[in-house]
Amino acid sequence: MKKQCPSLEEFKELFADRFESQEQLLREYDSFLSTFEQLDQSAVPELSSGQKAEIFRRSWQDRPQESAWILTVLNFFRQPALTFALGIVIGCIVMSAVRNHPIDLTAAASADELLEVEHTRYSRTYRGKIIDDFYSELENPRIVLEQAAEDAPAQRTVQGTLDNGEIYVVWND
Repeated sequence: MKKQCPSLEEFKELFADRFESQEQLLREYDSFLSTFEQLDQSAVPELSSGQKAEIFRRSWQDRPQESAWILTVLNFFRQPALTFALGIVIGCIVMSAVRNHPIDLTAAASADELLEVEHTRYSRTYRGKIIDDFYSELENPRIVLEQAAEDAPAQRTVQGTLDNGEIYVVWND
């Protein structure tokens, strides 16, 4: 069976820095060609199927084996129902930890309250920096949403004062 031998240019690229002169490179290339031709002409005996199986068995046994208990644990956790159940359990644990020890997000807010909300049975009152900025012509403005009864529609009013608190203003939107 004839195999394609590397050309002189390919040989030169592979071993360019190994030889001091062009003559030495040519001698090595000729030596390589003669060795390559001898190997190409030599007959390689076919292996029997038993020999192939023995080579495979030896190489399989010589490879590093994973621990059997690790495979058992991994196969146990690869079951979809178990993975789903563990996800539910871990989610419940995380939620109970968050509910028992709530995260304090108010510490990151600025000192000025942006919006303050007061709830009563039939009304909600909004105050804060946002309302102050929006109704800058009023002093101490607040927005009140009032309902006459539980099923009545909410009516919005803006309340505040003018002239340094001397005139009280109620403005229906």
